[in-house]
Amino acid sequence: MPSLPIEVSLIIFVILVAIGIAGFFASSRPYNIFAESWRQACVTIIRQPGLFLAAWLIFAVQEVVPPLSFLVAWPSGLVQIGLLVAFHALTTYLLARVALRLHRGLIHGEWRPIIPTGARARRMGFYVLSCWAVIGLLKHPPLPGSPVPHEQLVRGAVLLSYALGFMATAGLALVGPAASLDEPRPIWTSLRTAWREPISILVIIIGIGLQIGFVMEGANLLLGHYPQIGELRLVAAPVVWAFMALILFMSEFALVIFLTRVWEDRYEEDTRSAAHNFNWT
Repeated sequence: MPSLPIEVSLIIFVILVAIGIAGFFASSRPYNIFAESWRQACVTIIRQPGLFLAAWLIFAVQEVVPPLSFLVAWPSGLVQIGLLVAFHALTTYLLARVALRLHRGLIHGEWRPIIPTGARARRMGFYVLSCWAVIGLLKHPPLPGSPVPHEQLVRGAVLLSYALGFMATAGLALVGPAASLDEPRPIWTSLRTAWREPISILVIIIGIGLQIGFVMEGANLLLGHYPQIGELRLVAAPVVWAFMALILFMSEFALVIFLTRVWEDRYEEDTRSAAHNFNWT
């Protein structure tokens, strides 16, 4: 896929920096949300180790199974792609159930069972999976590879897909928490919340993406510096999965805290003084 021109990359960088600075002046205090989310994530891992283990196992399976599938001679590339998409959809659905427990555990103190079942879990998983599919199609549209006769058009399509995917991610990021908290129209709630506090949701989305990137790049740099130690990859992989599970906890807490801060009179009588909104004011 063609890369973006350096001028466009610089413009995007300046926009991201501007959003980050504006986040300090947002009423919902997104950076305070990150701090509280990390605190709650660490506390939850200590108090709910089984939930953390469930998330760790899902990430482990998600990383191990797809490479193994390439060892099998599938009848066609389309069949292989379809199976991989179906597999990642399944793991996303399972992670959505972990997220449901995190949302309701933090807001309502409901920590059992570890992997929730029932109508609420199916409804929340359906909404998350639907949004995952929409965002995935926007971020990764079927574009021709290089070289192409009209490369500028393809680059424009790539930039448009990035922009649409980013906007869709920001607009639909709160669908999962809204569905977990039994909002009757979670998509509409997510869009309204993003519209009400656009800077904060953008800061949260960018911050989560950066933290995931730091983990992955850090692991790649470590493995790249010591390629001669074959056992290092076996040791590093479980640690990376643990970091991914930790970031999952943090990110889901950040999203549900942000949702309750924006609609503080919606889900709790006094959200500002709740434990998960510690030191908001």
